[in-house]
Amino acid sequence: MASVFKRKAGGKADGKKSAIYTAQFYITNPDTGELEKVWKSTGETNKSKALAKAVEMERLAQGAMPADDSKQEQMKSLYSQLGQEMARETITSVSLRKFFSSMMRILTGEEMEIVTIKSWCSEWLARKERESSKATMARYKGHVKAFIAWMGDNAAKPLETLTTGDVERWKRHLLDQGIAGKTALSYLKDLGQIYRYAIREGLIAFSPVGAVAAPSTDDSQERKPFTSEEVSKLIAAAPSEQWRGMILAAAFTGLRLGDVARLKWSSVNLETKMIELMPAKTKRKKKTVSIPIHPDLLAYLSAAPVADDSPDAYVFPDMARLKENAGSKLSDRFPEIMKAAGVSRGKASREIPDGDEEAAKTKGKGRITYERGFHSLRHTFTTWLRTAGVSEEDRMSLTGHSTRDTHAIYSHTDEKVLRDAVGKLSTLKDKKK
Repeated sequence: MASVFKRKAGGKADGKKSAIYTAQFYITNPDTGELEKVWKSTGETNKSKALAKAVEMERLAQGAMPADDSKQEQMKSLYSQLGQEMARETITSVSLRKFFSSMMRILTGEEMEIVTIKSWCSEWLARKERESSKATMARYKGHVKAFIAWMGDNAAKPLETLTTGDVERWKRHLLDQGIAGKTALSYLKDLGQIYRYAIREGLIAFSPVGAVAAPSTDDSQERKPFTSEEVSKLIAAAPSEQWRGMILAAAFTGLRLGDVARLKWSSVNLETKMIELMPAKTKRKKKTVSIPIHPDLLAYLSAAPVADDSPDAYVFPDMARLKENAGSKLSDRFPEIMKAAGVSRGKASREIPDGDEEAAKTKGKGRITYERGFHSLRHTFTTWLRTAGVSEEDRMSLTGHSTRDTHAIYSHTDEKVLRDAVGKLSTLKDKKK
């Protein structure tokens, strides 16, 4: 890279320095292929102007600049502007991007592509589409849409203009909207992914997300399992045979609501007493789970009618149709069954004055969640396995969990087991002195 210096007058070591700067740079000798040092007078006494001219000389000598006079004049003016910014120490990533964009336009007539925050988010979503489940993609799209809306006009700025301060303000905005800390953390993790991808692509060198402290998750709602008695009550209160089968299947397989609703007879082998399927959440990873059929569930499946002889027929056809209908949320019907069974939904994510949930939704921020719902049956299954002494590795295999941290969220200790454990302790007896 070109540099400048002042020569000693007359070449003497003790001579005064010349007022004019000399440019120094290297060019490749076309005959030998070796680098040769070149010195040329810039004719400038101002260092910034001299440096700009030195860079211009270097590019001309290397044959990188066209000989066209108009282009040379434009480039000369451009380098002069850059030199002035260097002298004022006002160069930023944005001004450098503008400089290179102008240089490309002068030399090639083409515009340099600018990757904006919004355009890169769209590109990231397109790439994740190939490797993520529908549920995960729905989350990604929702998080990106909310972030871009919050950024407003700033989303059209270059990718690297997002600062740590911006991310910190985004985090505070989420929490101010009443979003739980765990959910806000999920938003930040997805934004962090977007910027890590950009680093791997060489688009940026630093992620502003990593420097932001994670929000506290103390306010996040913890899911609780059902007891055996409560599951029996839910089955008894089921409004239909298919709902009864859905509850049985979820409690004895740990499958999520969507996987139970769309369970096909092709995944059920009554002879080997096994259910084998690829859960929607792990479909992209081609990960299957194999679950032995519990006797209670086997009795239901053996007696269940098969309306369609096709192996692709659903075990719970009415439930599958409801799940596919965008206007009907199957999960919203389960609380009605819980109410009919006299099974508590547990603690709400925030206070509900006078028990009026609809009024609380309009007055508060964010949706209201409860400790227990249909997904609690997955917690129930995992907890039953733990109570029965099934090893962690086998429990993870049955539930399809890939990490111990995730699995630990679902493995609760049965309250009765804890009482029995404490009950085994010896009592203290007063000793006579």
